[in-house]
Amino acid sequence: QAADLKWRYVLTENSELMLSGQVLEQPSTPRSDELVPGFGLPLPSSEVYEFQPNRRSFLHTRYRLQSESDWFENLEIHLARQVITDDRRSQERGSIELITEGNESTLDGFTVQFNSPWASGSSSSSELVWGLEVYRDEVRSDRLTKDTESGESTPARGRFPDQSTMDSFAAYAANRWDFQRASLEAGLRYSRFDVYLPGDDISSTASVEPDDLTGEVHASFELRPGVKLLNNIGRGFRPPNIFDLGALGPRPGNRYNQPNPHLNPESVWSYDLGLKTASAAFETELFVFYSDHQDKITSVLTGETTAEGRAIVSSANLNSTTLYGIESGLRWRFAADYSAYGVINYTRGEEEDASSGTVPADRVPPLNGRLGLVWQNGSGLRLEPWLDFAAKQDRLSPRDQTDPRIYPKGTDGYVTVNVMASWQINPDLEMGIRLENLLDKKYREHGSGLDAPGRNFGLWFNYHL
Repeated sequence: QAADLKWRYVLTENSELMLSGQVLEQPSTPRSDELVPGFGLPLPSSEVYEFQPNRRSFLHTRYRLQSESDWFENLEIHLARQVITDDRRSQERGSIELITEGNESTLDGFTVQFNSPWASGSSSSSELVWGLEVYRDEVRSDRLTKDTESGESTPARGRFPDQSTMDSFAAYAANRWDFQRASLEAGLRYSRFDVYLPGDDISSTASVEPDDLTGEVHASFELRPGVKLLNNIGRGFRPPNIFDLGALGPRPGNRYNQPNPHLNPESVWSYDLGLKTASAAFETELFVFYSDHQDKITSVLTGETTAEGRAIVSSANLNSTTLYGIESGLRWRFAADYSAYGVINYTRGEEEDASSGTVPADRVPPLNGRLGLVWQNGSGLRLEPWLDFAAKQDRLSPRDQTDPRIYPKGTDGYVTVNVMASWQINPDLEMGIRLENLLDKKYREHGSGLDAPGRNFGLWFNYHL
């Protein structure tokens, strides 16, 4: 069940206030990968595993102002609160203990942003975007263990240390310069975090206060009309959050997470270079990318198992992970009512650490893409058949090889046949049908906990009041 309401009010000729609210609740949702046995497991990991309930509520206020001030043209202020409830009921396979969890995260945020054009002329223009962000996240967590034979219930440490908090502050500025054939955007951001987890009988108190300066540069140059060269360089960092530092309990893939209050932030440098072309008949793009992660936070096996047979894992800072690859796309309008398109993506990843040297990175997708054909005429009818495909992925990390969601010899490739048809009856009403996996192909996306659906279809109507 869900609801979404938005209200906008024009305060003055140059200002506007918006209020919105959203709520979404799934009263009881089974976790499929816990209730279906994975590769190498004769039985499912759990007898019971339900999110009960899973709920998100969101309140949001936005104020906008257009100004003729010398130092800003547009002002935007946001004030919001998000509450996520992630309660669970679970019972391990063969266990007499039924566990009821209560988990709730309350996130409050305040942001203010200014747009300040500061130079313009016949051949160039410039705009500065700058602002502040402040967030506070508080997590409440508890757990009750019930003996299903005796009926006794015992309180226990929750999935997270109760009343853990994560505060953050950031200030940023980015400037964009537009010229006749080129554009350049460069920005810097200072971020500071204060993460606090109370100590208990499971893990010690954790207090992390990292800060860092990050930034990015985007450049675009028109080689000739319809042909652009683009380049992006950026550096980011992420502090360990409450989940990384303090999570305790079952994890996907028949694992059990133990807290680690001693983690450092991770950082990444990313680079990409691309070419885009556009003409009456063709649109193409080709990008190559490279990312270098340092001190990446990921789950690692401890070598121990629980009494129920789950592999015990804990978050740790690995030495480095690199990801690189290609993203490409093509659209060809070969007749008045017809066009064809294609997308192909490829990623390769490597991890390095002191114990195992260089190994494939976790759950890297295989070569994959889509090929499609579109027929659309002036009467509002549209027909689109397409193929989704993926190659086999047998470059597995040591963790992949023991993950029951992944076949030990790798995930097979696949091709699915799909078609979509729609009819724009009038400007306000559209209907359509979508048919997927028409050949009933049995396949699994790499790293997924379940095989994909067989033949399936959807019917929709869109009506604009």
